[in-house]
Amino acid sequence: MSHRYLDDEELAMLNEVFRQQHAEPPLSLSIHMDAALRPLLSDASTLELTLTLDGIYLIFPLSLDQRQEHAEEARLCVPEIISGGVQERAWRLPSPAGVRLLRDNGLPLAADIADLSVSGMQLVSAHPLFRQQVSRRVLLELNDGQRLPMQLELLRKRRQRGVCISSVQFELAIADRLALSEFVFREFLKSREQERR
Repeated sequence: MSHRYLDDEELAMLNEVFRQQHAEPPLSLSIHMDAALRPLLSDASTLELTLTLDGIYLIFPLSLDQRQEHAEEARLCVPEIISGGVQERAWRLPSPAGVRLLRDNGLPLAADIADLSVSGMQLVSAHPLFRQQVSRRVLLELNDGQRLPMQLELLRKRRQRGVCISSVQFELAIADRLALSEFVFREFLKSREQERR
């Protein structure tokens, strides 16, 4: 970027100040309840807010902070997104743009991600990704360049129309799972926005 009077650093600083000043304020939701519920809230092992949208459930974990003697403030965390239907499962992001799998050495794995959830994915490849083995170490590279190491476990594989389709599951370290959950949630919001247009 070039500006007539400002260098790149000054321009970046002004953009950041503008963004902070014009950022949307957080949405606030007041809930009035009987004071007798306070002990239940403080003893609860989990507290969640569930939204249902066309057979999809967004389960937001809540964290409570006591702000005043008789007031709590709840903060929503990244939700778990569940697709309803005959068999409930984690919502799957179809053909995630800019996301790819890499081998341990950083080279691309010759497979396309047909869909992605926080616990599994479906892969399409010209050749089998799993021959004798049922697991393999890879890196999942998100569209922001973040790389998440994971161990893929083969659930099913089949050949269809000349390609290999592999359904896999994986577990992630807590920080990586949170990063993937945030990514999937952002993409879910984008897909909902596109559906409204």
